[in-house]
Amino acid sequence: MRFSSSAVASLMLLAGTVTFIATAVGEYMSLNELVARGEVRSHALRAQLLIRRTGMLLVDLETGQRGFAITGEAGFLEPYERASHELVTAQQALRKHLGEGGDVPAGLQRLEELSRQRVAQVERSVAQRWAVGEVVLKDLQGYVAGKRLMDEIRGELLQLEASQDQRIRQIDQGVQAVQERTTLLAGVLPGVGCLLIAGAVLSLRYEHRRRDQAELALQQANASLESKVAKRTAELRGALARIRGFAAEQDESIEAERRRLAREVHDQIGQVGTATKMLTLGLRRKLGPEYESSLSELLALSDEAINTARSISAALRPPLLDDFGLAAAIEHYAKSLALQGELQVDVDVQGDAGLTAVQANQLFRIMQEASTNVLRHAKANQLTLRGQALDAGYQLEIIDDGQGPGSVRADASGLRNMRERAALVGGHFEFGPGLRGGTRVGILLPLDEKIMTEEADAHSDR
Repeated sequence: MRFSSSAVASLMLLAGTVTFIATAVGEYMSLNELVARGEVRSHALRAQLLIRRTGMLLVDLETGQRGFAITGEAGFLEPYERASHELVTAQQALRKHLGEGGDVPAGLQRLEELSRQRVAQVERSVAQRWAVGEVVLKDLQGYVAGKRLMDEIRGELLQLEASQDQRIRQIDQGVQAVQERTTLLAGVLPGVGCLLIAGAVLSLRYEHRRRDQAELALQQANASLESKVAKRTAELRGALARIRGFAAEQDESIEAERRRLAREVHDQIGQVGTATKMLTLGLRRKLGPEYESSLSELLALSDEAINTARSISAALRPPLLDDFGLAAAIEHYAKSLALQGELQVDVDVQGDAGLTAVQANQLFRIMQEASTNVLRHAKANQLTLRGQALDAGYQLEIIDDGQGPGSVRADASGLRNMRERAALVGGHFEFGPGLRGGTRVGILLPLDEKIMTEEADAHSDR
């Protein structure tokens, strides 16, 4: 598997970045570890101070008791009394401090028990000195017991302090190990990162040269392709223009054929129906009453033939579209829609004078297609046909209050026909839900500036 220089450079940059991040993370973790070890060391030093404070208070207690026992003066009791009050607080602080990590050390429990015993001895000695005076000095047994108890207390204090010393030494060794590891980390990883970044820079320079060469080759290839693309584009535009021209010619041919068929139907079938009706009326006057029912039926058939010819002629090519324009044709078509069911049709079409005959014809056909879809599929109660001239062009809207576009495909034949008709005259076609439900079909066509100018001049002359 072949890697590009840019990929290698990216990997080296990523690796270099990772090394620096690893250095930062490692130093951060080492710093946190040093802080934690420093806190533990401070805790041990604080424990040593509390241990020494407890020992000093016991010594003060002993000193005050001996001074009072020897001299009998109450002034020597001041250190004794002060130590008596502070000893309880100091022992509680020491117990709380040494017991933060879990159980209270056995040595501390032993120290507390020995301290209680020694305090009790001292209190008895002071009380006896007050009671019997200097005789208490002759109590050698009590002196020996007190000295033995103090020796045990000093031993427990030394053991507690030694355990804290050992703890401090262990912490110092751990701190030294962390410092050595951090120094190694800070020395090796940044060096590796710098080497990786330098390699990435060299790879990028090599890739840059390769890209310059590739860009030069691409420019040369583009220079040879531009003429081919321009030529092909001109050919495609010509083909598109021919296709559009052919579609327009085909549509015009279809409309011309529609006009011819409409005239033929109107002139031939309509005239035949009219002639048949006139002959039937003449026969009614000549024949007797016994033929009245047959003649009435024949007259009804003649009227139906005439109406059918008119309907077919209007469907093929509404005469109002050619004679009076888009608005009149839409209004006439709307009336025929209203007669086909319970659909209420509202028409507001105006400002269609700027439309060409081709544009008016395409708009009418789109309106026919959309209205037929409403009758067949929308289940609507109201249909609105609205047309108006805007600054952007002429807009025709067909809006219903039915069930909406739903799952109608964008490539459905009806939509495709309407979209193609709008495109033939340079218009924009829209299909979607209405603002208040239902479906909206919108067409926006550019207006012919020459026709608009002539229409404005005609209005100004009036």
